[in-house]
Formats: sequence, structure tokens, C-alpha cells
Amino acid sequence: MTFEIQWTGNHGAAMTHRDTPVEAIRFAIEMLGKDFTDVVIVDLADDGKTYTPGEFARLYKGAKR
Repeated sequence: MTFEIQWTGNHGAAMTHRDTPVEAIRFAIEMLGKDFTDVVIVDLADDGKTYTPGEFARLYKGAKR
């Protein structure tokens, strides 16, 4: 599985990739904590379905943090 995390900061839009749901949600929460906006997680294995960090956390609630 590969997940893309997208956000907007002072220098515009940016993104990175994480390999597991746990890594993806941790990074997304970290970005929210740093006051970045428009933070979303894109599930590349599911035709690019996009989730807010809250939605993603509920979806992958079985994943260990």
C-alpha cells in the first residue's frame, strides 16, 4: 500500500508518500500540528480516494499507532 499525504504551507502545495496507514496518519497529524492546511491522505491503491486525517483514522482504526 502506498499513501500520498498532501498539504498547503507558506510556500504552496506539497506532498510526500508513506507506505503504511500508520505512517500516513502519523505524518498527517504531524503536519496539522505544525499548522499546515488542506492536509489530506490519498489512498493510491484505491483509485486515489482522498480522506481527511479524521476520516482516515476512522477507516484504519484497526491499525496500531
